[in-house]
Parts: sequence; C-alpha cells; structure tokens
Amino acid sequence: MKRYLIKALMAGTAVSVAFPAAAQILDLTSMEVRDLRPEVERRYDEALAATTNPAVLASLGSNFMYASEAKVWCGIATGFLKNAIRDNQSLTRCEKYHRLMTAPVPEPAVAMPAPQPPVPRSPACDLALAATLFFDWDSIVLPANADQTVAFVTANKAACGWNRFSIIGHTDRSGSDSYNDALSKRRAEAVSARMQAAGLSASALMVSGRGEAEPKVSTADGERNPTNRRVEITASN
Repeated sequence: MKRYLIKALMAGTAVSVAFPAAAQILDLTSMEVRDLRPEVERRYDEALAATTNPAVLASLGSNFMYASEAKVWCGIATGFLKNAIRDNQSLTRCEKYHRLMTAPVPEPAVAMPAPQPPVPRSPACDLALAATLFFDWDSIVLPANADQTVAFVTANKAACGWNRFSIIGHTDRSGSDSYNDALSKRRAEAVSARMQAAGLSASALMVSGRGEAEPKVSTADGERNPTNRRVEITASN
C-alpha cells in the first residue's frame, strides 16, 4: 500500500509517522453524502492520531498545525454528516488540511563539500640535489644550518613522494686518500643520524663516502677548499 510520511523534528532528529492513503485524491465536495462519512471519518482518525503522537506534539511545527486543523474541520464535517447534511466549508477545509498533513516531506538537500584544489607541486621536487651541507676543515661537526636543511628535506618528503635518500660525504684534497675516505663517510653518518632524529627511517637512508674522488671544484692535490668539504643529500621515489 502506498504510504505518506509526516516528519517532525524532535531534539534535532527527524521522526516519521506513516498514514495509509486512498488510491486517488478525492474531492469530498463532489461525493454523494452516503459515501462521504467513511472518507471524512478516516481523515479525522488520521489527524487525531497525528496530534496525539508525541513526536508531532513536541515539534509544534507545521505538521502539528496541519493535523490540528484537519482534526477540527473533519470533526465538524462528520457532525453535519451524521445528520445527512453536506457542509461544503468544513469538507473543503477537512480535505485541504488533510492533504497538507499527508503530503510527502522532501528530504533536506545535503550540501556537497566543495572540491579541494590540487596541492601545487613544490619546486623542491625537481631539484637534482635535495640539500647540501658544508663542513669545516677536518671536521664532522654539523654546520649551523643542519637542522634547517633536514627540516626542509623532511617537510617535502610527502609532497614529493620521496621514500629513499642517498647521503654521500666528500672531502677536499688535503690529507691522504685513506684518511679522506674515512672522513667523508663519518660526515655522511653524522647527517644520517640527524635525519633519523628528525623522524626518517634508517632503512630509507643510504650512507656512503667518496673521499676526495669527486670534488665540486677542481683543485691541486693538498689544497683546502670549503666547497669540496660537503655532504650531498639526493632523494628518490
């Protein structure tokens, strides 16, 4: 059977009251008196049920008002019909408010969240080197900007999709090859330790030392050059 719903809001929650409805909408004023009484009495009973429903009663909104009006006018029309009298005014209002009472209540429109604009790609993602740290001569002490540099790398990790980092240490050409090989590795390990302290996993860090084999600036053997004393951090997906 087709059903109509009356919905009332009580404590912020939608409550439904179901009513059976006739197969078609009837014009009470055009019906024969003998057929009117059961139709009017049915409308009266439904309106009465609505006005005594705790949810509708508590709402005191339009649903309660329509049900109350329908109960009053359908009751008046019923009184006339008991004496075989057709009162068109009460019949018209009985039908009007009953229709309003039983009209389907549209569901409230749900606001769709606005689509979020795409996150712009950071220019850092296109860098050949994620970062470079320069060291004092014969030292593995991290430079003053180490924390700032590591923060830059970790901040761009998610945005750039970086999941592996190559940390390569270098020296200038002063000192022996074997000494510089060890020194460059120790510099890279110092940077790795700081990156792990910032939250990066050790398994994502590849540490190595190249000694003086790959200078950034070509110099004579034995020459001290601050540009060559460095650790380079490269990132990959």
